[in-house]
Order: sequence, then structure tokens, then C-alpha cells
Amino acid sequence: MKNLRYVLEYVIFVFVILLLTWIGRLPANYSVLLLILGLFLWAVRYGLALYVFGLIVTEIILLTRSFNSIFEYRFSFESISLILVIGGLPLGIVGEIFRKRIKTLENEKSRLQSDLERLYEDSLTLKSVVEQLQMRIYFEGEGLIVLLERLKELEVFDVDEIITRAIEMIAEFFGLSNLHFYKMERDFLRYVAGIGKKILPNAFELSKSKVIEMATRRGSCTITDVLMEGTLTETYEPWFAVSVGERERVFGVLVSEEIEPTKFSQVLVRYIHSIASWLYANIRVVAEQEKFMEERFKNIDGTWKEEYYEYKKRIMEKRLERFGVPYREVCLEYNATLHESILGELRKSDVACAIRFGDKVRLKVLLAVCDDSGKERFLERLKRKYEIRVC
Repeated sequence: MKNLRYVLEYVIFVFVILLLTWIGRLPANYSVLLLILGLFLWAVRYGLALYVFGLIVTEIILLTRSFNSIFEYRFSFESISLILVIGGLPLGIVGEIFRKRIKTLENEKSRLQSDLERLYEDSLTLKSVVEQLQMRIYFEGEGLIVLLERLKELEVFDVDEIITRAIEMIAEFFGLSNLHFYKMERDFLRYVAGIGKKILPNAFELSKSKVIEMATRRGSCTITDVLMEGTLTETYEPWFAVSVGERERVFGVLVSEEIEPTKFSQVLVRYIHSIASWLYANIRVVAEQEKFMEERFKNIDGTWKEEYYEYKKRIMEKRLERFGVPYREVCLEYNATLHESILGELRKSDVACAIRFGDKVRLKVLLAVCDDSGKERFLERLKRKYEIRVC
């Protein structure tokens, strides 16, 4: 491709010389001189192949006596041809040597650049390996013990609250900018708390994510595991997920949607899985304490006493401030005969407090993980079914 370009350049050069000579802008003797010098220049720059081509073109021009009508040759055709051969051939040989040398140097440069890129990639790989080894040494030494001690110091008697605080501590300890927890209810996941940008919805079915679904069966799963098995779908997938709970009864899932590639490794996932096992044991203890709180604060109809309602509201407010987890509060008034039916419309995670006065009931409800649109849909559904008033 380059040789064709060089030939084209030479043809254009010759054409311009002949055109200027034909229109009288360039004396004929200068034209012949320029053709000879041009041939020598191209021979030095581009080597023997172009020299031979230029020699043939020049000889054809001289043989056709293109300049006979406007000047008399001072040299015979044989003399000019001899000059072209004796002067041009050595220059062509020198040019060919230089051209091959330049090509060799260019190939050497390309090879060195390729080696440099490979060495850079190898250095990044080695750096990642060293960091993982450092991580393993630290975690298998005092690292995990320090984290477990910090988690043990959490004196919390609410499951959602201990999850909220634990995620913050785990993410800080492992240097993660993105970590979320979803509570599992049968085959449905509901968002509880987390840090960093969240792309997955607040609530979705387990089958919507292969990474999370496989994590609930195996204990943990990464995006690379799904890729290796060829089960990746077009749906959005997190980098990794770790189940919290027993294999047959998963309580929830820790999910990371974004992570720096240098920090991502199977070692990291394995350590988070170890922490998740301990966290579940702690959650079970807190869950037992919640049962005692239910006996103390929960009413027979499923609502809660005012003291517990305000306690849960403070927890939801903290989650909103720290992690942006939304919640909404609604107040309803209706006839006491509708009370049981309306309570049946609430989710398990919602907290309700009822105040009776005569045949009327005033119900306050904390809608967990709910925004304004969710609140509006909830109220519209109730208004279609029951005669209620929003207070």
C-alpha cells in the first residue's frame, strides 16, 4: 500500500514537470534536470524498486523525444541514460539499505512497545496478587478478629438496625464503596440498607438475578462464576453476592453492584462470606430478643404500642439519613369493623399503631422502604376497597 502511494507521488511529480514544460512555464533543459534530480531523490528515499520504475518512466519520456520541439539536447540519449544508471543505481542501493533499516527499526519499535504493554499488564497482575496476599495475611491474622470484635460491640436489639450498622462497618473494613443488604422473603427480595449507588430495585423476585440466585444456593457467587457457566442473561447483574443464613433457609443477601477491579477477588468474597456467617448468628440472637419485644409491645391484632412505633420510626429515620433508604408514614381513620381487613393489606415489614375511640380507629403506619409513589399506590388501593379517611 505504501509502495503504491510512493509510485503515485512520483507519477504526479513527473506529470507536473511535463505540464509546466508544455505550457511554457518551465524551460525544457530545466525540466530534464528536474526529472533526473527527482529520480535520484526518490531512489535515495524509497529504494531500488521505485528507482527502477522512475528510470523506465524517464527513459520512455526521453525516447519519445517529448522535448525536441522546444530545445536541442546538449547530451545524447545514451549519455543521459548513462548518467541515470551510473548516478541513480548507487543511490537506489543506498536508499534500499536505508529503507530496510528503517523497516527493521519500525518492527523493533513495535515489538518493544508490545513487550512494554505486556510487562505493564504483568506488573498490574503482580500488584493485584501482592495486594491479595497482603489482604490474606492481614485477614487471616488479626484483621477478621478486629472486625468481629467491633461487630460484637454493637448493642442493638433490632434486626434492621444491626444490619444497617454492620454493613457500614463491613464496607469500611474491606474498603468497599458499594454494599447493600436485601432481606429474603420466600423467593422475593426486599431492600433493607446499604451504601453506595444502587441500581437494583428496592424489591424484586429472586429469579431476576442469576448472581444472587446462585448465591442463595451456594453461599456466594460472583459475576465471573456466572460468565464461566454461560448462564449470564441480558438483565443487570451485581459483581458478587453473599448469602446470609443457612443453606436451606436464607435470611438475606449481601450484594455489591460496583467495585474497583483491583479489589475484586475470590479471596475478598470468601472473607465476606465468613463475616456473613457470623452476622447471621448474631441476627438470630437479636431475632430472639425481638420475639421478647413482640410479647411486650405487640398487640393481639398485630399492631404495636406507641413506644415501639416511635422506636422503629427513629431507626427508619437513621437509615434514611445514612443510606437514603426511604420510608413513609400514613395516618388513616375508619370504622372499627374494617380494622382486621385493613391490617391484612400491610406488609410484614410495615409497622402499625392503632388508637381506638368509640366505633372508630385511627391507624398510624410506617411503610418500610417506600417512596411517595409507593405511598400513593397504597392509599389508592385502600380507598378503592374501603371507606377510609386520611388524617
